Amino acid sequence: MIRKIFAVLSLFVALGSCTKDFENINVDPTKPATVPLDYLLGQTEMMIAGSAGDPGYHTWRANLIYALPISQQFATLGTFYAGDKYLYQADLSEALFVTAYPNAIKNLVNLIEVGKDKPEEVNTISLARILKAFQFSMITDIYGDVPYFEAGRGFYDRNFQPQYDEQQAIYMDILNELDQAGDAITDAQPFPSAADFVYRGDAAKWKIFANTLMLRLAMRLTKADPGAAQSWVTKAIGKGVMSSNDETFAFIHDGSTVNSANANSYNLGPDGPEAGRKEVIKGSIQWSKTLVDLMKGRNDPRLPIIATLNDPASSVPNLTDGDHSLANAKGLPNGLDGSRLSALTGENDALKYSRPRGVIFNADDPNMFLTHAEARFLTAEAIAKEWVSGDDAAEYKAGQEAAIKQMEGYKPDNPATAQQITDYLAANPYPTGSLDAKMVEIENEMFILTASTLNGYEAWANIRRTGLPALTPTNFPGNQTGGTLPHRLRFPGAEAGVNPNYATAIGRMGADDFNTRVWWDK
Repeated sequence: MIRKIFAVLSLFVALGSCTKDFENINVDPTKPATVPLDYLLGQTEMMIAGSAGDPGYHTWRANLIYALPISQQFATLGTFYAGDKYLYQADLSEALFVTAYPNAIKNLVNLIEVGKDKPEEVNTISLARILKAFQFSMITDIYGDVPYFEAGRGFYDRNFQPQYDEQQAIYMDILNELDQAGDAITDAQPFPSAADFVYRGDAAKWKIFANTLMLRLAMRLTKADPGAAQSWVTKAIGKGVMSSNDETFAFIHDGSTVNSANANSYNLGPDGPEAGRKEVIKGSIQWSKTLVDLMKGRNDPRLPIIATLNDPASSVPNLTDGDHSLANAKGLPNGLDGSRLSALTGENDALKYSRPRGVIFNADDPNMFLTHAEARFLTAEAIAKEWVSGDDAAEYKAGQEAAIKQMEGYKPDNPATAQQITDYLAANPYPTGSLDAKMVEIENEMFILTASTLNGYEAWANIRRTGLPALTPTNFPGNQTGGTLPHRLRFPGAEAGVNPNYATAIGRMGADDFNTRVWWDK
């Protein structure tokens, strides 16, 4: 059934990408298109995952090109992966903004509007509300104050210049939406199982995801509003967060078509129905020295799963694995070009450094955005802060084990053995000392977790929230920050000319540059 609905949804994806002619192709331009709400829901899930329209467009630019290198998980000698050197390129910086609003956000607003007075659609609407909260959390975390309350309603309200809302107000509404939408899911009405590419119709897991996303976002408020953070963290944990890997929020892909393939496969490729962008074959990216050194120092069994040196029989990049032993893994320093690498190390060839293994970006791999392991680490943090009661050491240990075991979802040929997991936990215990010491270890684990699941969005947000791991910023010539870690991406350049509310947002936030901090990033 999942494969069948993917095929049908590919048609809607093709139509949905032609937004500029939207009104002309409808018989009645005053009403939205008549599309079954569950099909619209499935299409939107693919858009959020980056597997619709131009496959991987925003995940490539916002996540792989900016967030992962900024977080010193990816590294490159070139300048196109701009996050490595804190460079600005307009189409890369604006990608999430310009794709999310006319696609996922428009669809979700439409879906909620059409179904809001239909009791039988309460579950479809609840999932749409949860997904809307998730998508907006990504947008506001990257840009700050953005259109929210009026966004996506141009078709209904004829307002094509929505106000930019303050991030604090956005966050408070998102948390309320997660609370209410999760509670609204009911067994008394039909569930859109065939269009559910995450939990395949398991309503209870959607409730748990809403609570766990609430926990993640509540922790964002730790510095900006600690009282609200504690209140929402307590509520989320009390309602029940993820407790097993099968509750991880991951988009499930069958890889049979471009629009049903994991977007990371299309970008890093060439596995899948189309060759894609082939970024690994081009030699565009390697794993960062910061990440590799951390994982080697912890004797992490995930490193041989995610990293390999190039095939020694080839002088060009390819997807044939070379040495992927932990001992010989070698990370590329961030913020360098060939000449600077040569001056530093005597080498100027990126092929001498470890790059991602194909097993983590196969076309049918799950795309993990919020994991059970993360829920455990956040719960450990909440207990360590004395916001909730419990055993933080036990939560930390459970998170470590879950993070390693979830790699089995990629079907590696070298999954971690039970003994390797036992040894890893013994070698990397939870500290018994200060909160600061505990936070260092929790964030080391979060850093490795987000890297191994290619989730730069969360890695960068978490680094900004906690300051951990304590990264050494790069200072490549012409960078946009003066050699400090970027705190956000820039709005689309066109916004200044088409929406007067852009100026209000900039006046409130600060300059539209990489140095301006979003509200929660104090």
